[in-house]
Amino acid sequence: MNTTALSYADKLELAAGSRQQALQQLFDYPLFSLTSLMGPVDGPDWPSDAAWLVSKLEGEACLISDGLSDPWVEPDRPQTGLGLEVLLVSSDFQLVEGESAMVMADTWMFPMIAEISHTLACYPRLCSKLLAAEPLSLRFNIEHIKDGRGLVGALLHQPRDMVSQIDTEFGPVQLIAATLLTGKELSWLVGKGEEGRRQLLERLYDAGVGCRSLGRRASVVE
Repeated sequence: MNTTALSYADKLELAAGSRQQALQQLFDYPLFSLTSLMGPVDGPDWPSDAAWLVSKLEGEACLISDGLSDPWVEPDRPQTGLGLEVLLVSSDFQLVEGESAMVMADTWMFPMIAEISHTLACYPRLCSKLLAAEPLSLRFNIEHIKDGRGLVGALLHQPRDMVSQIDTEFGPVQLIAATLLTGKELSWLVGKGEEGRRQLLERLYDAGVGCRSLGRRASVVE
């Protein structure tokens, strides 16, 4: 399709529709939309509006950012926005058929994925590193799950245990998994740089944790 003559609104609709169609093929539950429920009034510069989707992956609750890969309004910027969307999967919560997906907004999963999504929107250079397959760690504060220091950690990476890239109308979009870290794992990473993040990623997959996030689990480091 020749998209050069489309209005920006039409491009957004086309991008969102093709992205959600591609995502739906990965999940075993319908996609439900969460509006922008958190974030500062003067929020970070998403390509369009901040939004998230709720679904299930092999029976586990899943939240996905929905808009980091939207086209920029400026025609000289990438039509796939930041080139990625963030994925958070956890068996801590169950989506019950007939129950509103909005219940996920009251779990620790939503503030976690929103914080990560906003951070990536603020710092496109982080997106470039993730697109180059470099794992990154983030620290932030979420009241639901903070450790003794008031911090929460997540390891961001291209998932190995599921499809990691989807095709949209404007090009491929990389899925980035966010794996919740234990306090011990977060402390272990201090000062270890990229090599430490890669080692931790290997241990997470070797232990069977993979891309999934659990509020309570054994650490994969001593």
